[in-house]
Amino acid sequence: MKYCWIALALLLGACARTPSPEQLAEQQLWEQQLITHIHLFKFYPANAQAQGLEGQVNIEFIIDAHGNLLRQRVISHSGSELFVAAVQASLPAASPMPAPPASVLKDGEVEVRAPFVFCLTPSCAGQATRQGAIETEERNTAIE
Repeated sequence: MKYCWIALALLLGACARTPSPEQLAEQQLWEQQLITHIHLFKFYPANAQAQGLEGQVNIEFIIDAHGNLLRQRVISHSGSELFVAAVQASLPAASPMPAPPASVLKDGEVEVRAPFVFCLTPSCAGQATRQGAIETEERNTAIE
């Protein structure tokens, strides 16, 4: 069985204010919607699976207030370039994404960092869940 999960960490810049409980709930709902939406477009490269390859791609992407992908950048990766290509193809295919709440926008955009983890075994997926998530001051949400 193959495993691929995504964790999202919103980078909201140096927010001087703490979000209200309503804004936090709205942000959490949007994060789940975003993960669910991207999940529909991600895939495990067949060549990588056939070769038994596993890896992780850490990517940063910017979306606008309407959920349109503006740009993406690979921050780092481990494993095959096949995984990089898969992630770079998945995000444009997923655009437009769910529109972010106004409370997370900065100058009409939001920056998101997401590790895409590609595992073939449950033990790898569990280890990646514990070790592969990008930590920021904001919450981190993951799905397997």
